[in-house]
Formats: sequence, structure tokens, C-alpha cells
Amino acid sequence: MAKAAGRESCIPEILAIGWDRGFHARRPGRGQGRPSPSDVLSIYLRGGPRYRVGGTMYPFSPPAALLVPEGALDDDRQEGRLDGVFMLFHGHGLLRRRRGGGEAWVSLGSRRIAVPCVKQLSADEADELIGLLREIDAVRDIGPVGHMRRAALLLQALAVYCEAGRDTPSLTLHRDAARLRELIEERAFEDATLAEIYGQLDLSAGHAETLFKKALGATPVAYRTKLRLRRAREMLMSSQRNVSQVAQAVGFADPLYFSRVFRKTFGVTPSSLIRDFSNTRKQHDAHRFGK
Repeated sequence: MAKAAGRESCIPEILAIGWDRGFHARRPGRGQGRPSPSDVLSIYLRGGPRYRVGGTMYPFSPPAALLVPEGALDDDRQEGRLDGVFMLFHGHGLLRRRRGGGEAWVSLGSRRIAVPCVKQLSADEADELIGLLREIDAVRDIGPVGHMRRAALLLQALAVYCEAGRDTPSLTLHRDAARLRELIEERAFEDATLAEIYGQLDLSAGHAETLFKKALGATPVAYRTKLRLRRAREMLMSSQRNVSQVAQAVGFADPLYFSRVFRKTFGVTPSSLIRDFSNTRKQHDAHRFGK
């Protein structure tokens, strides 16, 4: 392990990322569980019905996230079918157990934030965390640049976890708000205006926007923009299209505006993301084919 000035490096290290899928038989009780060998961040889209960390038993209602510090007593009580992604990492003090075992300290500079080890997520929060873990897994460079990139994405994922749940919308949506969300998702990447979508439900713009924000905690414009940007991020990392082509494919008529909004949201420009993943693919291909 790298050391500096006689101390262990404080840069987080990613150990593994994987999917937890399939049938999971109920585990018998193990008292207070067993110590986790590493820090763990998991996001589950299916699972339950409970999970115990230390002496705290949590109801487990996906989408949910699990944050377990190294050494915490981890007692998995899930049963039935599971669908989730997990990341094992060494935070080197970034994440610590809090007395009682049901909460963790997350260190952000000079601040320490206490968070529960299990959090219920909104669908958007779950998508964002899973997207970040996929980005981390896609960084194959094992040199300093790749290591720092993975660490930065890990910090971003922990920040999302800390904020998750504060604005989680009611699980019971007004019927019109639920239908409006469906229509926005169906037509998010088309040229259709929101006014046209409101018209399909015979809603005025003012009523539709008030109803949607009350139910989902975001305006229809912000919700659609988030959908477009997430699709764009996936396309930039997995296709051969340029920035203008991706912008147009997800519904942005102006590539420059798209680039500004993308950078503000993800902290990196679309062109930089294309370049980073292009270099990663070239290195992978060179290693694979011995070039």
C-alpha cells in the first residue's frame, strides 16, 4: 500500500464491484453478525425484508442503499430474489463506525456526518448511485490518473448517499402526477414540448407543474433534463457518436447548451468523457490483443 510521510495513503481504494442477483435463501440468524472485511456500498432494486447492522434491525424496502463501515457487524437477513450492485472499498478513515453500529460517520474534510447504514432511495437516487458505480467499474486505468478518477467518483457516490432520502417523494402519487411522469419518460427524448404532454392530460401548465413538483420534488423540466443527461452519459461512454450527435439523440437542439448543462451536472465535459473512455478502450484492446 502506498505511503506518504510515514502514513498510509488517505486516497480511497476500490476493491471490487459486482452484481448481486438471483435467488437468495433466508440466512439463519447469526447473533450480532460478523465484521465486514471492508467498507461496503450496495444499492438494491429488489430484496428484503430486513437487514441488521450492529444492533440495529432495518426494514428493507428497495430501492434502498446500504453503507457498512469496515469492521461493523453485518447480518444479512434478506430472502427471496435479489437485484443489486455492490462496491467493496477501503476508505482509509473516510467511513467509520458510530457507537451502536446502526450509523456510520462519513468524513468530509473537517466535517463528520452521521448517516444511517440503510437508506430508502427514490428511483432517481438509485439510478444515480448505480450509474456512478458503473462509471467507477468502467475506469480500467490502474495508474495514478485512473486511481484518482475512481476515488473522485467514490466520493461523489458517498455524497449522494448522504443527501439521499431528504427529498424522497411520497410513494403514493396523485394519479395525474403518476401519468404525467409516465408520459415524460416515454417522450423524454422526442421533440415534443412539455405543453404538448400537458395537453394529453388536459392539464394547464401551471397546474401540471405544481402537481408534479409536489408529488416528485422536482419540476417537469428538471425531471426531463435529468433523464436526458443520464441517457447522454450512457451513450457517451458506450457509443461512437460525437457530442453533437448525442445531444441531438437525447433531445438537445443546441450542443453548446448541452455541454454546459452536462458539465454543471456531472463535473466533466461530454468531450472529456468521450476522450477518457476512448483511451480506456484503446488500452484495453491493446492489452487484449497484445499490441
